Amino acid sequence: MQKSSLALGLNGRKLTDKDIFSKSDPYVVISRRRRVEDGGWTPIRISETIKDNLNPRWSEFLIDLTELPDANEDLKIEVFDDGWKDTSIGVVHITISKLEQAHKTRTPLPITDKKMKNGGEILVRSFRMDFGGSENGSGPIASQGMSGGFTLPGGYNGTPNVHSSQTVCPPQTTFPPPTDADSHWIEEHGDLCNLPDLVLDIIAEYLEPKDILQLLDSCPCFEDFRRFLPKYQEINGEDFRKEQHPNQRDGDGDCDGINPEKYFDGPEMNQGAKSIKLNFRWKDQGWGHRKGQVWIQLIRNEEVLADSRKQFHELAPHEYREREVVIKEHPVVDLLKRGDKLRFMLSVGGGGGHYLTVRNFKVLVELKKY
Repeated sequence: MQKSSLALGLNGRKLTDKDIFSKSDPYVVISRRRRVEDGGWTPIRISETIKDNLNPRWSEFLIDLTELPDANEDLKIEVFDDGWKDTSIGVVHITISKLEQAHKTRTPLPITDKKMKNGGEILVRSFRMDFGGSENGSGPIASQGMSGGFTLPGGYNGTPNVHSSQTVCPPQTTFPPPTDADSHWIEEHGDLCNLPDLVLDIIAEYLEPKDILQLLDSCPCFEDFRRFLPKYQEINGEDFRKEQHPNQRDGDGDCDGINPEKYFDGPEMNQGAKSIKLNFRWKDQGWGHRKGQVWIQLIRNEEVLADSRKQFHELAPHEYREREVVIKEHPVVDLLKRGDKLRFMLSVGGGGGHYLTVRNFKVLVELKKY
């Protein structure tokens, strides 16, 4: 006969960084009060260390119910930075019932250090009680299996619409409809966030970054999807060869004598940026004065918020050359936020007989963490 147990999954979010040269290496300790007069704490579970991460996702704990405190007594959940001298990032004291409530309502648990300063938050991503059951491991409530998955009524194994007699399907596969038992369990528990990593991987295949951001904004329980956000965004421009308009002369454009026009607009951005790298091949008409230029503008609500031309000024050469420019610590990068777009600009030049040719125009945006 199975022992009664609690399967508990915890995430850290926006933890305070205790390291100087890198990010903290957090691990979490779950403790209960000793049943002696000194009132000290006895650790009952210690997680693995997640290196260099302020939003860790620790492996799920499986705790025998006999190890847990009484209903009116607190657990202590404390996060440490693993190092030469382990430093407490923050702690929260909470009863089992309030821990379950935090899971149901997706309420983050603030943690504080010894000086009562904010240490970040803990998210209860999973909370499942198993009060024993049959030999096959299926109790009245979802129970932890040896493989790290879980068994539910009707053979539901934690994978949406995929049943125990089937293997996990790759993306683009049509799943069979859920059984009545599946639908009943989902309706009763409403816990669509508490899914194994493999299932999250499959779901993420169908999501655009903007969809993931909407999930993160809607509820803390979707925190696990944060790891699927891209670190880079690629933008490509079409090759072109443009001739100066015959009626344009120097001075028809701005005060510097250029004649700016839009090359193309990039897509709406979902995140801020750390840097923008441009790489392309270009040349002008091959003789005379060099006047061709390419640069970036930051657009918000169809208004120009920042322009990179003057700070990253360069003129097209007479012969094909590679041009690479990395933009950092500039308003085009620093002010970029969700909903903005990058506009790529060009100027052929005035004065007659000028051409500008651009090939293999590629942009790589290094994205900020959301």
